[in-house]
Amino acid sequence: MPSSVATFLGTTHLFADLEAGELEAVAAICRKRPVPKGSILFYEEDPGNACYVLIRGKIKIVVNSGDGREHILGILGPQDLLGEMSLIDGKPRSASAVAVEDSEVLTLPREDFGNLLREVPDIVHKLLVVLTRRLRATDAHVESLAFLSAPGRVARLMLHLADESGERTPEGKPRFTTRMTRQEMANITGTSRETFTRIMTEYQERQLLTVDRQHFVIENSVKLRALIV
Repeated sequence: MPSSVATFLGTTHLFADLEAGELEAVAAICRKRPVPKGSILFYEEDPGNACYVLIRGKIKIVVNSGDGREHILGILGPQDLLGEMSLIDGKPRSASAVAVEDSEVLTLPREDFGNLLREVPDIVHKLLVVLTRRLRATDAHVESLAFLSAPGRVARLMLHLADESGERTPEGKPRFTTRMTRQEMANITGTSRETFTRIMTEYQERQLLTVDRQHFVIENSVKLRALIV
């Protein structure tokens, strides 16, 4: 009977197609690690000596500007892989990873993971898919910051979070719940908290969305999407 770690690994994109014995081999090199809310999984410029699979919770990937401002590159959730770039090229971490909420990860040491890639070459192709998807998401994020207005960036974030959750109200409207603070959402959109709050207030007054603390409902997806300019 497979272990709980092996069973979980079998639900992730990277390891989904492995045989039971291969999953157990991966599970054997993994170590569970709690990451309490607000704590750092790794810092930018740290050695890339491990990669991680997120079991539960959410972790934000951030870089800090020279003046101390935080810019969020993405928010990762359960089953996502993180820290894999430094693991492959051996260079220091390109960003920091911070727990948005109480989280738990599986740690895969670099040396053991390298041996695994040689023993199970099918994982290499899947790892390339993961990296390509991450690169596309980064490209879209950079494009958003470079070409969209502040209202457009906020609208894109709201629609992205709604699409990501996959939830609907009884009336069929997209909705999502997030534990991100308003400051964190402002950081993702490259705006100040004041600007983000002003835009969100405007969208609520125009009945494009409703907000109840951490609960969001997209009231008019068509009009909100039209603002992504």
